[in-house]
Amino acid sequence: MCGIAGYLGPKFGPDVLKQMLCKLAHRGPDGEGEWADTDAGVGLGQRRLSIIDLSNAAAQPMHAVSGRYTITFNGEIYNFKTLSGEVKAKGYKFNENSDTAVLCPLYDMYGPQMLDKLEGMFSFAIWDAKERELFVARDHAGIKPLYYAEISGGLVFASELKSLMDVKGLKRTIDSTALAEYMTYLWTPSERTMLQGVKKLRPGHYIKAKLAGKKVVMEHARWYKPPQAPLIDGKPKYDFSKTPDQLLRLLDDVVDEQCTSDVPVGAFLSGGVDSSALVASMCVTGNKPKNTYCIAFEGDGMASEGFGEDIDYARMVARRYNVPLTEVMVDATGVLERLPGLAAMLDEPQADPAALFVQDIALRAREDGIKVLLSGTGGDEVFSGLRRHLTARLRQRMGFMRTPIAGAVGLAGTLLDGPSKRRALRLCGLLDATDEEFLQLAFSTNSQPDAWQLLRKDWRMELEEDWTNDIDVAAMESEGQDLVNRVLYAELFGFLPDHNLNYGDKASMTAGVEMRVPLIDRRLMSFMADVPPGKKLEGMRMKAFFKDSLASRLPSEVLDRSKSGFGAPVRGWLTGAGQELVEDTLFGGTVASDWFDTHRVRHMWKQTQQGKIDGAYTILAMCMAVWWQQKLGA
Repeated sequence: MCGIAGYLGPKFGPDVLKQMLCKLAHRGPDGEGEWADTDAGVGLGQRRLSIIDLSNAAAQPMHAVSGRYTITFNGEIYNFKTLSGEVKAKGYKFNENSDTAVLCPLYDMYGPQMLDKLEGMFSFAIWDAKERELFVARDHAGIKPLYYAEISGGLVFASELKSLMDVKGLKRTIDSTALAEYMTYLWTPSERTMLQGVKKLRPGHYIKAKLAGKKVVMEHARWYKPPQAPLIDGKPKYDFSKTPDQLLRLLDDVVDEQCTSDVPVGAFLSGGVDSSALVASMCVTGNKPKNTYCIAFEGDGMASEGFGEDIDYARMVARRYNVPLTEVMVDATGVLERLPGLAAMLDEPQADPAALFVQDIALRAREDGIKVLLSGTGGDEVFSGLRRHLTARLRQRMGFMRTPIAGAVGLAGTLLDGPSKRRALRLCGLLDATDEEFLQLAFSTNSQPDAWQLLRKDWRMELEEDWTNDIDVAAMESEGQDLVNRVLYAELFGFLPDHNLNYGDKASMTAGVEMRVPLIDRRLMSFMADVPPGKKLEGMRMKAFFKDSLASRLPSEVLDRSKSGFGAPVRGWLTGAGQELVEDTLFGGTVASDWFDTHRVRHMWKQTQQGKIDGAYTILAMCMAVWWQQKLGA
């Protein structure tokens, strides 16, 4: 894993490349490489974190033996040894110890169709000197980030947005639609970023770019969509023959493959089903982790906000498989002090402090000499492990009783305060909604009107009524599917890339540690796509099918424990020790008043403090937006 950057355009040069790479130094502490062809107006660069083939032979940018292709690559190709055999059989010469080296021959053989052959996580760019064309691609799930911008008739790209911020000609105009989208979801589920001129290359997409005169012409294409059950006569056809044992064997194959490394490999171990399953699989396949890591919180307040203490369960799994476990302690004061820097670290404001805990673990792992960590990220979204999946299933089972039950839940909600009121009214809305409305409500924290009202009037005036994002796209592309699977499709296409995967990559890479996510492997996604929803959530148990596959490997206490988020007691922290920080941020300067309606924000904050509403995460979201602006200087 590394950090990459590059450009195509006559107005750029090697100095721009060096400037961009400087902002990516944390992603690649093991080396730096630059290459430019000034006549062609192209440059590629990389900051290296060496994981596979630690020798200088694997340094980048890397040139094909033919001299036609040059590549800069971020990520891992887990099946590169198999692909190397295929390429070698065609007579190509290359460094067979490097996963990067196999990509140029594959591109020569298959063009963009080579992406279908890759099992891994990646963002990369290949320059074709013969065609004078730049090819930029991102993996199937958006595990590896890639930002790009069209500036002065040219194209610049990088692994992180902050790398592009100082490129001359970049307009730092705030995207009002992205801001409204962010205040609705508390992350941005689309190609948009907070800057109008910078976009994210979407998961499973690629770009071909050429210079036409003094201007770059780009062709965008999609090479991958999350798998779905086939539709027969407008109805999904499920495979009832699939068994938990088959899933377990596939999991072991994937984990074994993803443990490929020339440096020590460790693992996150929260004591939840996903991380515990990975540690068990690592041990069963002969890839015992050098160390495992779990977050432990100092002080009270976790249980009251739905976050269980993971330590006891993590210890249970560690003892069962005789693996070392390091407990990384976190306290509220330390987290609050670090929050203002979080938005800049993530490149985009995001109202979830969990990124700090990923960073804490990655920093400790790096101290221990571990550069690779396996993470259970994506297990909830692949195996149906979230409450919104149960709610979707519950809607179907209620039938005609759904509307009266929704009414009763809503009535009860009016009698409550704080988080309980929010949850009751949210459940009422989800039960009473159409399927399309459900897909929006399930992922949003605030309704679109409520989110807009928090913005300053001049921002609201700029907004378009009909903007769409990837949740909308997922709703259209999954039409005809069972509601549970429609939600899962939206998870994989619209939630994971811009939320969990974004903060997982950015937080781990600040420590120079590669986070691998086996549970989002394409083969596991394909296997689960046509498993019937009734089996995924059998007995109204989240991850029922996956848990059944693990019955012989994990203690029942782990399999049957209540769902616990990998997060923090934000409500208690902000209304307690963090009050002064919130008020200084939202009411003590000009940045917040430039973006938000101060009167409405102050009213929300007061009601949140009094426990009348559950607005803590929205308050945090606004703070994060302000800190993002302050840190990145937009």
